[in-house]
Order: sequence, then C-alpha cells, then structure tokens
Amino acid sequence: MDPKSFERVAIESRKTIFSEGEPGDNAYLIVSGRVEIRKSMGRGEPQVVAVLGPGDVVGEMALFDERPRMAAALTLEDTEVIIVAREEFVKRLNEMNPVMRRMLQIMVGRVRSMTD
Repeated sequence: MDPKSFERVAIESRKTIFSEGEPGDNAYLIVSGRVEIRKSMGRGEPQVVAVLGPGDVVGEMALFDERPRMAAALTLEDTEVIIVAREEFVKRLNEMNPVMRRMLQIMVGRVRSMTD
C-alpha cells in the first residue's frame, strides 16, 4: 500500500466509526481490535449482525454505490484501522478489468437488495 494514499488511525474502545444511514466516504481495514456491526431491524434496539477483527474491512459497500451506510460500526476495544478514502478506492476500482469491476458492482447490488 502506498503510505501517501492510506491513513492509519487509532480509535478508542466504544467509539462509533460510522452510523447507519450516513453517507459513506471511507472504508476501514481493521489492523487490530474488534468492531461490532449493528443494523436497525424495525422497532427496538439495533441488532448485532457481526463482530469483525484484524484483516476485515468495514464500510466498503457505500464506496461501491454511493448509497448511505447499511449499518453502524462501533469499536469494542481500542482499535487501529487504515482508512481508504472514496477517491483512492474509485481510482483503484477504475484500474480494474471492466468485467471484474462490473461483477463486483452486481454483487454489491445483490447484497444491498437482500438487506434493504
């Protein structure tokens, strides 16, 4: 990874990385720590749908289709992430083989339709 293109950030425990419904300008590669993904399921408190750790990525869906965040992400412990900005993501996506890029876009659309 080009260190000029990615920012490494430490986030304290029990902090919100992003909220459900907000615009998505970044994706986050988890370097260390754990992140809980919560989604509203109608009435009541949001439900935990995943707990992610080192090597996992959160927030990538919004970078593909520019739609609002599908869920919220909160740190469960002190966590370090590498932030991938939309501009860098789009630049690298555009460098992909067009067939592979289209396949990814279709996959993202299918995941969105299952969770909407």
